[in-house]
Amino acid sequence: MDTPAAALRALTEEPNAGLVMDFDGVLSRITDRPESSELLPGTADLLAALATRLSVVALLSGRPAAFLAERAAVPGVELYGSYGLEQHTDGRIDVVPDARQWVPAVRQAADELHSALDDVAGISVEDKSLAVAVHWRRADDRDAAAHLIAPLVQEIVDRLGLRREPGKLVEELRMPLDQDKGTALERIIRTRDLQSIAYAGDDLGDLPAFEAAISVGGHALVVEGPDADRRVLDVPGAHFDGPAEFQAWLRRLSESLH
Repeated sequence: MDTPAAALRALTEEPNAGLVMDFDGVLSRITDRPESSELLPGTADLLAALATRLSVVALLSGRPAAFLAERAAVPGVELYGSYGLEQHTDGRIDVVPDARQWVPAVRQAADELHSALDDVAGISVEDKSLAVAVHWRRADDRDAAAHLIAPLVQEIVDRLGLRREPGKLVEELRMPLDQDKGTALERIIRTRDLQSIAYAGDDLGDLPAFEAAISVGGHALVVEGPDADRRVLDVPGAHFDGPAEFQAWLRRLSESLH
């Protein structure tokens, strides 16, 4: 099992090192309302300092790149949204070309989900630029909400050709592209010729990135939460008890790089 100390040593001692992180559940606490998530106080300063000392500091999130730009526009920190399909650079958002043809299907799915679920208490539909998600964290009966949502999502996915991805009390409908956080992380490692890499995540969507980091001898930084899936908890990486503990590790990393 990897340890936080081992990951810290790798990033401080090995040349051309990179640190890539998810946003929600890693740098921000999970909230009942997805739109209210924000960086923990003090994290922006830590990221800015790390960006001056590491070859790459980046956020890689399922959130749209525009969302990240609003909440985590930190000098030197690269922003990749929609599982790596988008990148925010110099005030513009670049989209992977293959994604454009699927935008109408995503918008249709979002419209149908809003129509069916907007009036259901405790369930919220989140529009993303290149995906749509259904959350039921605020539902009084989460099991009942899940049973209501699952067949609806599956029918839409089957009809429109999208891909269904589950998460912590969320179902997400994504474009059926052979791209995920793993392929996005591999692209960052390759294009920047990184010799050492650590990736921090907390949910099922992070599993491909954990695998990509481990496959090149890097480090998986697993930030655990109360609803963490067993498959995430079983990742052979360095484990942290929530975003606050991970932030403390970032502070130690920053101090070690001085």
